[in-house]
Amino acid sequence: MKNQYLYLKTNIRVTLHRYFFIIITFSTCISFAQEKDTTLVALQQEVAKATTDSLKVHALLQLGVYQLRRDFNEVASYMDEVTSILNAPKVSYDIRQHRAEVFQQLGIINRKRGNYSKALQYYLDAQTIFLALNDSLNLSSNYHNIATVFRYQKEYRKSVENFIKAIEINEQLDIPKKIGDNYEGIGLSYQRLGLIDSTSYYYSKANKKFEQAGYIEGIYRLKSTKAILLRKQKKYSQALSLQLEYLDYCKKNTKKASIGNIHFNIAGTYNNLEQFSKALSHVDSCIQIVKEEQMGQLLAAAYKRKSRSYYMMKEFEPALDYYRKYAKANDSVFNLAKAKELRQIELQYEFSQQQLKDSIQFVQEKKVILAQAETQSVKKKLYLVLLIITLVVSSIIGYYGIRYFKTRWKKARLAQEELDQLLTLSTQKNEQRMKQVRAEIEVLENEIKSKKEEITTLMTKSIQHLQSKEKLVGDLKKIASNTNEVSLQSIIADLKSEVLEDSKITIIKNNLEEINYEFFERLSAKHPNLTKTDLEICSYLRMSLGRKEIARLRFTSTEAVKKSRSRLRKRIQLQEHENLEDYIKSI
Repeated sequence: MKNQYLYLKTNIRVTLHRYFFIIITFSTCISFAQEKDTTLVALQQEVAKATTDSLKVHALLQLGVYQLRRDFNEVASYMDEVTSILNAPKVSYDIRQHRAEVFQQLGIINRKRGNYSKALQYYLDAQTIFLALNDSLNLSSNYHNIATVFRYQKEYRKSVENFIKAIEINEQLDIPKKIGDNYEGIGLSYQRLGLIDSTSYYYSKANKKFEQAGYIEGIYRLKSTKAILLRKQKKYSQALSLQLEYLDYCKKNTKKASIGNIHFNIAGTYNNLEQFSKALSHVDSCIQIVKEEQMGQLLAAAYKRKSRSYYMMKEFEPALDYYRKYAKANDSVFNLAKAKELRQIELQYEFSQQQLKDSIQFVQEKKVILAQAETQSVKKKLYLVLLIITLVVSSIIGYYGIRYFKTRWKKARLAQEELDQLLTLSTQKNEQRMKQVRAEIEVLENEIKSKKEEITTLMTKSIQHLQSKEKLVGDLKKIASNTNEVSLQSIIADLKSEVLEDSKITIIKNNLEEINYEFFERLSAKHPNLTKTDLEICSYLRMSLGRKEIARLRFTSTEAVKKSRSRLRKRIQLQEHENLEDYIKSI
């Protein structure tokens, strides 16, 4: 009895736990659904509120973009509605832009379902319109989509070429998010080619662009993409961690198509880790989603992965069964007929584009030829008018030119005669002036000569005067010693002569600058730092006067003259072996 009670109690507890778990799970799903529906409802309201065809088409296209990574089966119905509006006879606006966007979304739907030839046709139709409208933004997205088709078709070189075209446009438009998508696409193509270094390089560039743009979804998606590379490097635990992280993000954001892809990739990682039950669980989740979304290529790949799981478990019968399913599904996506159809569509597009270029070129050439013919006709008429005008103008210029030059010649002749007269008068005046100048020079030379003679005489007398002063000093000494050899009358007479001599010395000093003017000019030019005293000493040295004579002329002592000479040597920077008097006389 007690055991039955315990058993019942345990069952009730387990049942309660299960219900609690179901309620929590249901609540979480409802919260995700509400989160998704918030955006979805807002977009649906935009469609309902649209008052014109163009606004309604725009709203439906925005709704389609939102649903492409969530539930793209719905997108087909949106595009049917848009197409019916655009095909109506009463459409009153330019529908080319919207039609191209419809082609683009239909291309994405067919690409996800594995209808690559149909997807490429839609992309090329969209591209024709985008080129005509010069719509760079949508054109870059279209190149990205075409590149993705080529990658799924294993034409990786063409894929890279189209991704590069998209990058060139997006770099001009400066859209980091889209550039990151393009780099990720190039990385995937190089990964398929087995170029690991190039793959890592482009994944790194993509991640930088996603971070720059703050594109969270791109960062998470790139983690999942890198996980595939880590699997190839046998880093299975690291790869699984990144894949589970991306799966969690996709579930929170209800991205149905992305969830199917990540389940497929996680299944492959669990196969590598030999955890086959988990691999089968994820591949079944993938198959369920891709069947709902009609993703033909991924369904084929999922069957193959499930076959691989059973094969590794050594359950060969289910492995063979799922491999047959894979072969059948894969044949519907990849076969020779579809490859030919894809190539034929590509060639038709190239041919139509070439025809368009040729027709445009023909029209342009025809316009150029007509314009050239018209230009030549106008030029002929213009040349004739210009010729007539030139002849008339030349005649007028010639007539007035001859008259002008005759008048100028007469004026020039008169001007020449006047100039000759002026030159004659000027020559006579110059000769008279030259005679006057020469006379003045002779007078000045005579004055200088007389001044020099006067100075020489005064110098001689000054020397005698110095000697008489010495004699006077001697006489005074004799008087002081009470000798009667010298009388006071003779001393007074000598003093009077001294006064006369002093006045003469003053005259010499006043005339030194005038007489030695040229010498002072040369000396000052050579030694601009000389003082007035230095110049005076130099003039005395030039006259060959000794220290005593200079001291007498300057009313100073011989010691002061000696110091003045020493300062003078330093200022003119004479060496010890050079003679000051010789240097002064050489200037």
